Amino acid sequence: MKVSKSASREAAMRKAITRLNKCLRSATRKQVLLMLSGGSALELAAGIDMRHIGKHITIAALDERYSRDPAVNNFSQITETEFYKKAERKGVDCIDTRIYRRISLYGLARKFERGLRGWKKKHPAGRVIITQGIGEDGHTAGILPYREHPKKFAQLFERSSRWVVGYNATKGKNKYPRRVTVTLPFLREQVDCVVVYATGSKKRGALRRVFAEKGNLAKTPARVIRQMKNVFLFTDIP
Repeated sequence: MKVSKSASREAAMRKAITRLNKCLRSATRKQVLLMLSGGSALELAAGIDMRHIGKHITIAALDERYSRDPAVNNFSQITETEFYKKAERKGVDCIDTRIYRRISLYGLARKFERGLRGWKKKHPAGRVIITQGIGEDGHTAGILPYREHPKKFAQLFERSSRWVVGYNATKGKNKYPRRVTVTLPFLREQVDCVVVYATGSKKRGALRRVFAEKGNLAKTPARVIRQMKNVFLFTDIP
């Protein structure tokens, strides 16, 4: 993992966007699955160089909030960005995780998993490039901490047979408890380039736990970035 610390949020964002564009440029001759995180990490999309975007790109959310509200659903928010609108005109494909008809939380998880596995089967040599955030509580993607129940954490997120899981988090754990997210095995084994963007003093404690020599994923899921390939972390936190 390579860490870049900047004096300001703006500087950290510029560096993160530069790295994201380098990842995309290095894969222009391959099929690319570009998975975007929601929250503050979605801001990186505005800086993507459209010269690297074309029909070889498939866009997806890294995780999903199970909601029909377009202001909550992550993929809905992605589609509203200028980046996505330009990318759509360039003929990109997508794995759509918006909620249509009466699809259940678990049905959406199965649909997302089929989409990811279908892309990988069609493009076995393709590259998976993601943006990833870190929450104040130490979560990443849609993987929330379960420090009080590590066995449940492992059951949900560590099963090697799953790339995606849908679950309803403990009440009070997060503002958006119904989640569909990629799993830890997917992050470790399928992702080729990771741009992590974590800024703001409120995330200081979470970053400290990520960098600590000792720790566990049930308490701080974002520690998984220590186990992933080609991770570039950008922050303004000293």
